[in-house]
Amino acid sequence: MRKGVLVLGSLAVLAGVVVACGAERRSAFESNGGSDSGFEGSTGFTPGQTPCEGLECKIVECEGGEKTTLRGKVYDPAGSNPLYNVMVYIPGGTTPEDLPPMKDSLEEGSIACETCASVVVNPLRSALTDAKGEFVLEDVPVDKDIPLVIQVGKWRRLLHVDVTKKCDENKVADKTLKLPRNGSEGNMPQIAVTSGGYDALECLLRGIGIDDSEFVMGHDTGGHVHVFKGQGGGMGEPARDFWNDSEQLKKYDMVLLSCESGEYLDNKGGSAAGARGSMYEYLNAGGKVFATHYHDVWFKNSPAPEFQQLAKWSSSASGTNYEVNQSFPKGEKLAEWLHEIGASSTLGKIDLEDEAIRATGVNEPAVPWISASNGNPVYFTVNTPILHDDGSPTEPEEQCGRAVVTGLHVVDPTKAAPKSISSCAVGSGGLNAQQKAVEFLFFDLSACVSDDKVEPQPPK
Repeated sequence: MRKGVLVLGSLAVLAGVVVACGAERRSAFESNGGSDSGFEGSTGFTPGQTPCEGLECKIVECEGGEKTTLRGKVYDPAGSNPLYNVMVYIPGGTTPEDLPPMKDSLEEGSIACETCASVVVNPLRSALTDAKGEFVLEDVPVDKDIPLVIQVGKWRRLLHVDVTKKCDENKVADKTLKLPRNGSEGNMPQIAVTSGGYDALECLLRGIGIDDSEFVMGHDTGGHVHVFKGQGGGMGEPARDFWNDSEQLKKYDMVLLSCESGEYLDNKGGSAAGARGSMYEYLNAGGKVFATHYHDVWFKNSPAPEFQQLAKWSSSASGTNYEVNQSFPKGEKLAEWLHEIGASSTLGKIDLEDEAIRATGVNEPAVPWISASNGNPVYFTVNTPILHDDGSPTEPEEQCGRAVVTGLHVVDPTKAAPKSISSCAVGSGGLNAQQKAVEFLFFDLSACVSDDKVEPQPPK
């Protein structure tokens, strides 16, 4: 008999708790007549047919269809708004708290091409949060201090929860599960944000709860949000040299570009490809870009034809009565989420302010998320790379970069150049409807890249 485990048919008793082994291991137990002989060194069993291990040994087998469940709700770092499509899982293995290291692009010098299949390893139980930010894990281990991971791309936090009600529902106290505010609470992506004369995306990041200590100027390694100064911006090191160098761009998981009130092509390569070629290379390597308003020039004026052809570009366009595109899974969830948190009084519709449109339509593979009633898009996305080197289209599983083009601003353009992060007022009274919409879209950009036409699936 294995030390510390009493075998009872297909069950085991460990520390006074009746537990069920995994299906494959339980089948091996049963086929062996309920004996554990052969599980330690016997040639009668193939590798993997061993009794349960780690937290798996604390899963209770219930009767009558009952299950031990864990229910909770995941919030942004500020604890203000629930989040959709957050991976929630109990790590498996014999040492479940030894999470695989998160690649730090700044330290290692380059981003990695990561997909949803590569960011989570060996989850014992897993789920995704819904449009209310809620999740349910079924058949969870019963014990105190069960490790629980919440993760969106490189945002990752390990917490511990008590599961004491066997074959019943267990709830995590509200506002317990929040993404990390700083590096000491968990993992965070390396984010570069350029300030601008007509918007301040750095202030949105503060408004969703990122600690002031995480904001640093330029390539300073002391924080996770690196601020560069675009045209008219109020803070940061000059952005021109930064975005002109693809190797510098590749140090960051995400690049956020605040509107500058103009195209300023001389800062982005002038009449030549320059920085726009570097941004194209960065996106094809697995980078993520959030381009606001006039920053559409990275695409409209890109040296790459496939970027130029993403939209029907216009010097300006108008629109009213904005609607969320619910024809694809994430668009449907955006509409539900906005309605759930009070940012939309009518499902699928949203009142916007400080929006700007410079396209009159989009072309595949771009996906419009929010458009005016006349069809002019105010937010669309595309996964990258779009094409192979030979010009043939890439498949969804080959894409790990993602680009956003939007006319949504997060601050009053007349107050768009704060001189320090502490002077940002976003979030002080709660995010407004437009800022909430951008928050949803920011965390979607943070998530592992997947095909927008397919419903996201829990990690396996």
